[in-house]
Formats: sequence, structure tokens, C-alpha cells
Amino acid sequence: MNRVVATLPESVAELCLVRVGIQARGLRAVGYAIGLGRAIDRASRAATAEDAGLLRSERFVIGWNHFGFLQYWRSFDAMEAWSHRPPHADWWRQAADRGRRRGDFGIYHETYLVPNDRLETIYLDCQPVGLGTFGTLNDASGPRTTGRDRLGRRPPQP
Repeated sequence: MNRVVATLPESVAELCLVRVGIQARGLRAVGYAIGLGRAIDRASRAATAEDAGLLRSERFVIGWNHFGFLQYWRSFDAMEAWSHRPPHADWWRQAADRGRRRGDFGIYHETYLVPNDRLETIYLDCQPVGLGTFGTLNDASGPRTTGRDRLGRRPPQP
């Protein structure tokens, strides 16, 4: 069995995870949502290419009318700087305005800050995703065998 773990690059002290979701209520809103999703994909590729701090962006789908992105940022500051400039700032205002005017569209985001010593990964017989695509890969052996070990957690005392 191929077992590997991933750790953050040493330059990342605190990973900023952002989950952006798009919900369409109605067929016309689905078209708008798909277009917005494509624009976010393009901007994510550009943010990665220009080293704006975006390490990885992945799509997720919850249903035919609900999808989004999970993004891994080098830091909160990098994510915040990028989000306050076009095109993101423009999309956010347009999406919020559409939701207020038509009531057929919703958008949300969640932000999680994860110190580099508070995350763990393992990939068993599969291609690494997420952190494994930009982090440092190692064998899952010795002190990397269990989640508790990878997080440096001591077993509870009786």
C-alpha cells in the first residue's frame, strides 16, 4: 500500500482555507452561477500564476444548483489583499446585488486559519489532492503513522 503524508511548505506558518459557495434558486440563476464559477476559475489560475498567495483552488459540488471552491492561501493577508481588488471585489458586489434584487442567487464564504502544526494529511493508494499538491510529501512511517502522531498529540492519560 502506498501511504504518503503532506506537510505545509516551511514558508507557510498559517494556512488560510477559504470555502466559497454559490447557490442558485432557479434555472436563470444557474446560468449566472456557472458564468461566475468560470470567472472564479480563471482568476484563480491567474492568482496562482502571479504568485498572489493562492496555493491551490479546487471545485466542489453539493448539488445541481450548489457548488463552490475550496482555496488554500499562503496567509490571510495574501487572501485579503487579493479579495479587495478586481475582479473579486466586483463579483462580490454584483452577486450580493443580484441576491437582493432577484432573490434567486446566494453566495457565501467561510475562512479557516490553520497553524502549520494543527493539520495532518494522509493519502492511501491515491493521488494527493489539496495540501498534497503543493506541500511536501513524505512516507507515512515512524512518527507519521497515525493522525495523533502527525499532530504531535499525546494519548489521553487515564
